[in-house]
Amino acid sequence: MSKKTKKKPQWYPLDNAAKIYPPTASNNRAHVFSFSAILTEEVDGELLKEAVNNLLKVYPTFKTKLMRGYFWYYLEENDKPFKVFEEKPYYLKSIDYKENNGYLFQVLYIRDKITIKIFHALTDGTGGFKFFTALLCEYLKVAGKEVDTEGVIKPLDAPATEMERDDSFLTYEKKDVSGKSEKIRKPYHITGTPFSYDGCGMITAKISLAEVKDYAKQRGVTVTALLAAVYMQSIYEAFLRNKPVANKFVTVLVPCNLRKRYGGETLRNFTMFARFSHDYNVSEPSFEELIASAQEQITKGIDTEALDDIIHENVKTERNFFIKMTPLPLKNLVMRAAYSKVGEVLQTVDFSNLGQVVFPESVAAYIKHVIFAITPTFSCGHQTGVVGFKDNLYITFSRNFTETDIERIFVRKITSLGANVTLFSNYWESSL
Repeated sequence: MSKKTKKKPQWYPLDNAAKIYPPTASNNRAHVFSFSAILTEEVDGELLKEAVNNLLKVYPTFKTKLMRGYFWYYLEENDKPFKVFEEKPYYLKSIDYKENNGYLFQVLYIRDKITIKIFHALTDGTGGFKFFTALLCEYLKVAGKEVDTEGVIKPLDAPATEMERDDSFLTYEKKDVSGKSEKIRKPYHITGTPFSYDGCGMITAKISLAEVKDYAKQRGVTVTALLAAVYMQSIYEAFLRNKPVANKFVTVLVPCNLRKRYGGETLRNFTMFARFSHDYNVSEPSFEELIASAQEQITKGIDTEALDDIIHENVKTERNFFIKMTPLPLKNLVMRAAYSKVGEVLQTVDFSNLGQVVFPESVAAYIKHVIFAITPTFSCGHQTGVVGFKDNLYITFSRNFTETDIERIFVRKITSLGANVTLFSNYWESSL
């Protein structure tokens, strides 16, 4: 009798944007972001684990582990059991991949809260939130709730589509463009008193959306541009105004979901970034001038022609014969060196607005709050994630230092616009 042939595991190459994350990840640069939902009732950990395992049948790129090839990292099908964990107060620290059985995302719960932490090599915020939405829907179904998912999640017997697995950078690259790139100036980096424990401080401001939208509309700018301007001004007042700092050039990096520009439904990374900068050594603009500048710079940064150039340049680099044929250990050294020159060192902070999220009505009834958070790093010690849910914006500041001056100033400015603000934070911090 012949031996049964062992099935070869499915594997996927990392997408173009994901390739930088494995070689540059470290204890002080986790490349992790998270989503949390606070529900109307306590979470059952066993049912949550069942829900995740159900979803892994139809989201194969999430059922993977990171592997080292001779030339590149890649994703390989992971047959180990998936575990869920009780959330500890060390929020947003690096995922312990060994403890997590190699999975590149981690699911946690505590009391009425479900959190998913995702390594950026797996997907971006849009792809991650799509999976998180499916997880909440499936958890409520497993928990016996009468929910209508309204087609938001696929049937558990549905096959994965090529579009979901697509590397959209390769799909939508235009080869007949210049691929030109601008020289980027090194900005100011925030420094503060580091925490004496692992993890980071996190404060969420729940803000009434109507007043913020009205204020932005009256000035002809987007909510993202308005909030990015408030963020920049808060950084300036907290750390730079009347301070003996030589470099007062501030850059706020604003991610852009390319699916809105190019199409596609990939669950991989498909994001680019606009830069909003101002040199406070030269001038201190009025708030109205700063808002207008934010709108102009962000709009220019996500112009299709500019994006075409950047995508082509990035893909061209990946296809370079000498880069492709360089062994991974040497490639890692080169990529780390390059990232130290042109990576997060060229930004002061990240400001990522996921936009308004909508759950099926019967699912939203069980959700009180939604939180989107980004891990701070050594170079970018303060990060901000924004998500809109129902009638509110949830703006989450995460930082690796004790000072909360940016949050204080930001909230004061937002309340001056007429918006109502409620604050809550992670376990070891009380309030502003």
